Parts: sequence; structure tokens; C-alpha cells
Amino acid sequence: MSRTSSFMGFTETDEKALRLGRILMILLPTANIIFTLSTTFYTIFIAEALGGPGGFIDGLGLLGILVAIEMITQTILDYPSGALGDAIGQRWVIAIGNTLFGVVFFMVSFVTSSTPFYYLVAIFVLQGAAQSQISGAWGAWFDNNYKVAMPKDTDRKRYGIFWGRMGMISQIASTAALIPGSILAVVFRRPFVFQLQAIGAVFFALLVLRYIRDFPEVEALREKRPSMSEYTALLKEGVSYLWKTPFVKYLVLGSMLAASAITVWGQLILFPLYYSYLITDVAVATYRTVAFIPGVAANERSGIWSQKFEPKKWIPRFRLLQACGFMFFVIVAFMMFIFPPVGDAAQMVRIMWPFTSIAIIELPIQHIIPIVILFSLFTVTMFFGGFSEILTQRVLLDAIPSRNRNSLYSLQPTILLILATPQIAILGWLIPIIGFPATLLICGLVSLTGVLIIRYALTLEKPVVETEDPNCVSKEHKEDLDILCSETLVEETETVVRTFPE
Repeated sequence: MSRTSSFMGFTETDEKALRLGRILMILLPTANIIFTLSTTFYTIFIAEALGGPGGFIDGLGLLGILVAIEMITQTILDYPSGALGDAIGQRWVIAIGNTLFGVVFFMVSFVTSSTPFYYLVAIFVLQGAAQSQISGAWGAWFDNNYKVAMPKDTDRKRYGIFWGRMGMISQIASTAALIPGSILAVVFRRPFVFQLQAIGAVFFALLVLRYIRDFPEVEALREKRPSMSEYTALLKEGVSYLWKTPFVKYLVLGSMLAASAITVWGQLILFPLYYSYLITDVAVATYRTVAFIPGVAANERSGIWSQKFEPKKWIPRFRLLQACGFMFFVIVAFMMFIFPPVGDAAQMVRIMWPFTSIAIIELPIQHIIPIVILFSLFTVTMFFGGFSEILTQRVLLDAIPSRNRNSLYSLQPTILLILATPQIAILGWLIPIIGFPATLLICGLVSLTGVLIIRYALTLEKPVVETEDPNCVSKEHKEDLDILCSETLVEETETVVRTFPE
């Protein structure tokens, strides 16, 4: 067994699976590098354009509206883009999404404080459209072909190992891009980085068209894909199953409500908080690089260590303790209350890049303690988040019929966007008024409510899913639908923004 096959969790005889794995292990990290270059300062760049130079806090209200517009656009287009992927193939949908991201980055590079608001609205509408195209497409392509390549992996053990390793590699790639992106922004200015990403996104779209291909067996099944009316019926059936199955309904709603607080954290709070304490692009990127390192271990180990825990008992506990969970928000709120950001500091800590005038770290000495607290908190709580995600997937895997899996998996991000959008729109305006600590406590209460719903769901009777349902569909047709309509069991693994933004 070669090192590559062993690392991916496959054997030398699994030729088709190895081919799929090699493609993803090259393309997904490449995507992470391209799209992570500007993540350190993207939010602040837009907020400063709205609030004026240095006034990113004042721009958060309008930024919240823009993010809400993006999420509404993504919500509207998520289902149609999924159907489009089934019709023309995921490679075209992924390529379209990346091309749209290229247009977005190019447009962002021309944004200034005098840019009309409608121009920014157009950017965020395109961004939502691009995200809707890519959302779930990587996983759908992999799953469709994986079922053909690995029909004997019925327990999904090798599948889980591969995605755990894939998450680790993607994490490393994202981490490697943070500091170079910030240095490029300092040396050549931020618009140059956006233009570089625009070129990279279009080039990546061409790579997708070149290398993302379906096996002949999957192509053959595509000709027998369900009609649009049948596809719509499946989606409606999935919604009906969710609504009529209390265990699944409350588990999904609770999980999405808890996740909505994570979305608010990543879209509104994270980077303004970082810049309040770390001040410069390079300092924020350096901190994020160091903070990402434990995430690599968390991604790789969570799939293995989670096997030791019983889902019913531990999912609520891990959700309480996870990064961007109730305890996390409470601790960060008290940290910001006790150690508020300092405006003008007499004593600054500066660490310079060797042989340059670029500061790696430049922050007031009063900010050292809160930064250490935040790093320690992320390091510990990321493991709990990984455990809770995998345990939840284990429960849902056996509680959802294969026939309805696509519609329910597509429904989850839609529910998340519906729950998160009003929170972002409202809290974006409230942050300048009530401050970060109070906003964090509100996020903590939202997350706690989600955990309580999850705990209630796990006390209900778990549905027994039949492997076949002759009243609904023939066995042969059912297998076709499973292959054509399945989505990844690890939802949205390909997304650049991690489950717990840091």
C-alpha cells in the first residue's frame, strides 16, 4: 500500500476511489489558497468603505444589510442550482460559481469610500449567487462517483477517514495563504490582492472543467435522472418527512439555530474584534495562522476520537462547549468587558519581519492577555465542535431515508440562512450601539436555545428507516435516485469559510 492510498484511507486496488481522492486533494486546497488570501481583511475593507477610513464599526450596520442580501440571494438560488447540477453536471455548476467569484473579486478591487451603495449591493448579490452554485456541489460530485467507485464501503468508514484527512489538508492550505495574503496587501495594497484572486478564480474554473469528470456509470445514470416534477416531488417529500418526524425536525432545527450564531460570529463580529485588538492586516493574519494550527489536529482527530462518545449523551454537551457555542460567547463577552480594546496606547509591542519594515505583530501591551485568552479558548473548543458535528452526522445518517437525503441536506443550509439573516441584519445595527460584549451574550443565548432544542430532540424516539420502500419507488429506480440526488454526508466540506470561523 502506497503512502498516498494509506493517507486517504483507501487501498491500491481502489483505483477509482484513488483517482477521485487525488483530484480533490489537489483542487480543494488550491481553492482554499485562492479564496483565503483576502479573508483576513475582506470584511474590514467593505466595512471601512461604508463607515470611512478607520470607521469599520460605523459601517457594520450597512454591512449587515449587505450580508443579509447575500444570504437571501443564496437561499433563493440554492435549490435551483442543485437541480441545475443534476441536469448538466456538477463540473459546470462549480465552474460557473468560481467564475462568478472572479467577477466579485474584480468588482471589489474598485470599491472605495465614495462607491455607491447599489454597487456594493450588486457585489453581494453576485456573491450569493456564486455561493449557491458551489454549495454542496463538490460533495455531490464526489458522492455520486464514490458510490460507483466504492460500493463495498457500506459503513462509510473509509469515506469518513478520507474527508477527515481532506479537511486537514484544506486547513493547512488555508493557513499557508493567510500571511502571504496580508503581506501582499501591505506591499501592493488590498485591491491588488482582490485582482489576483479574480484571476485565480477564473483559472481555477478552467481547472475544474478540465479535471472534474464523472465515471461512465454515473454519466449513464444521468440519462435516467428524474424529471423536474419528480425532483420537485422528492424535495417536497423531504420537507414533509422533516416536519412529520419530531426527532429529525427538532434535531435539525436545534442544530441550525446553534449554527446561526456561528454565522453571525463569522460575518459580523470576528474580524472587527480581531482588528480592535491586533490593529494591522499582518498581525491579524499572523494570529490566525497560529490559531489555525490546532484546527488541523482537530479536523484529523475528531473523526477518530468521536467514536468513543455516545451521541445522545454527548451531543448537547459538546454543542455547549464548542467553538462559537454558549460557553465560548460568554467567556469572550466577559473578556472584552474586562479587557476592552485600547485606543491610544503608550506602550506598543512590535515584532518585525527580518530585514524588512513590515510588522508581524504590532499591538498595545494591554492586548496581550485577551489575545492569549482567545487563542487558548479556540484551541480547546474546536475539538468539541468537531465531535458534535460528527456525532450529529452519525445520528442523522440512520434517521433519514436515502430517498429523502438530498432534499433534507439541501434544506439544512436553507434553514440556517433563514435563521441567520435577520440576526445579522439586526445585530449589524446594534453592535455600534450596545457594543461587542452585549452582542456576544445575545449570540450565546441563541446558541443555548439551539442546544436545548437538540437535547429535547434526543429524548424523542428515533425513527426506524426502512432500507427499501416498495410503495414509493422500485429498487432499481431508487438506487438511481440515490446516486443522482445524494449530497455529501459531511455537508459543505469544500467551503472556504470553516464551520467555526477564527
